[in-house]
Amino acid sequence: MPVLDTCQPQIIRALEKENWKVSTSPFLIPLPSRRSRLIADIKASRGDEDIIVAEVKCFERNIPDELYTAIGQYLIYRDLINKMEVIRPLYLAIPTTAYEGIFQEMAMGVIVTNQIKLIVVNLELEEITLWIQ
Repeated sequence: MPVLDTCQPQIIRALEKENWKVSTSPFLIPLPSRRSRLIADIKASRGDEDIIVAEVKCFERNIPDELYTAIGQYLIYRDLINKMEVIRPLYLAIPTTAYEGIFQEMAMGVIVTNQIKLIVVNLELEEITLWIQ
């Protein structure tokens, strides 16, 4: 089982405040022609049809390296999810501080060009401040 990002509990509570039911198990992404799988952090649902997947990144350490990793991981996960029988929308869940900082400084062009979906969360209030689709 992967290690939880430190801000994941706040992101889960923010989703729950908006009536999302967060699964206790992460979302498994099968790898083609392999027995192993990748693991996205969150699977959440509202009703039977409304299901999302989110990869959580907290941006606490080497922020540029974390940004490169987050974007690369998101693009690979999205590509693999799009090859599955049942496609689920994938989001990158990040703190407001990362969105207002490193994302505004150097990543918004990449976010728009690559159509990366974001869930921006105020960690102190445990509230979603922005959905970027």
